[in-house]
Amino acid sequence: MPAADAAAFRAEFPVLERIAYLNTGSVGPVPSRGAAAARERIDTELLEGRIGQSAWEGLLALSERLREAYARVLGGDIDEVAVTRSTTDGCNAVIWALELGEGDEVLTSDEEHPGLLAPLNQARRRRGISVRVVPFAELASAITPQTKLVACSHVSWLSGQVADVEALAAADPMVLLDGAQGLGAVPVDVPALGCDFYAASGQKWLCGPNSSGCLWVRSERLAEMSTPWPIFESVVDPEHALDSPMREDAHRFDSGVLASSSAAWSLAAIELFEEYGLAWMQERSGSLAEWLANTLRERGLDVMPRGRSTLVSWRDPDPPTTVERLAAQGLVLRHIPGAGVVRASVGAWSSEQELDRLVDAVGR
Repeated sequence: MPAADAAAFRAEFPVLERIAYLNTGSVGPVPSRGAAAARERIDTELLEGRIGQSAWEGLLALSERLREAYARVLGGDIDEVAVTRSTTDGCNAVIWALELGEGDEVLTSDEEHPGLLAPLNQARRRRGISVRVVPFAELASAITPQTKLVACSHVSWLSGQVADVEALAAADPMVLLDGAQGLGAVPVDVPALGCDFYAASGQKWLCGPNSSGCLWVRSERLAEMSTPWPIFESVVDPEHALDSPMREDAHRFDSGVLASSSAAWSLAAIELFEEYGLAWMQERSGSLAEWLANTLRERGLDVMPRGRSTLVSWRDPDPPTTVERLAAQGLVLRHIPGAGVVRASVGAWSSEQELDRLVDAVGR
């Protein structure tokens, strides 16, 4: 894509006029179209109200359009997609819906986010599952006959390493991928990945609002899963909810009804990315991140091993101070608490000039 188009894409994010936004791994920059869509929905509800059959049907239709958009980005079928409020919602849904119990082993890695570890912690305490932690790069080789589920990141939030999903999928256990740093950032085609479950965030690399996300469940797994937190839309017949069976599709794992402004924002952001091309975005951000990692290594920094991702992390003697110093120069990054690293999140909206500034600032 021509440089002019890259500049036009960057112009979709007004915050970039003030700062170098290099922390999308936490929350992505807000696109103008997302904010406009949210404002339009709020204005509609302000003037026309939120009651009545037409308002309710409009909200449900908007939610289904968002589900369809998530399905397109995931590469899955719409009936396999739940609309959630976070990656952790999806991880919780899977861990509890599988009804893992005493003696069931879950294999995870040493680079996982608390949003995955906390549900595993609770399942270990309440259900008696066994949780085994191994180095991220050794997950596939660490699988044993006792392993029932592998639960790990698609892309490590700590280092930017990419899981060997092909090797994981070739083994016997079910695979739950935490896609918080994957969906939108790297190519995702869930059937081709071979995983069983893919939980992802909407506020990070899809640049939606906080409390947005999705969960994909392979259709063959649905029948063996319970419904851990049923809502009125989880049942086939809401008018007779006490006696109704649960829906058979993944919609029964929805976290609830989204605010229409949030759904509109999420949908507008995804459609923006589809307009410019997710493949183009991922190629650009991946190449920029690779350049940054290689250049920082050349400057003598200890860059952590990584894959073809959008995250670049390097070890630093005082990460909080470094992040604060960089922020004062208009370079917004983050540090990972307890890990001794500074992390840059490189998006397709990032510019070569910003990364040059970062290299110079860190190099000093």
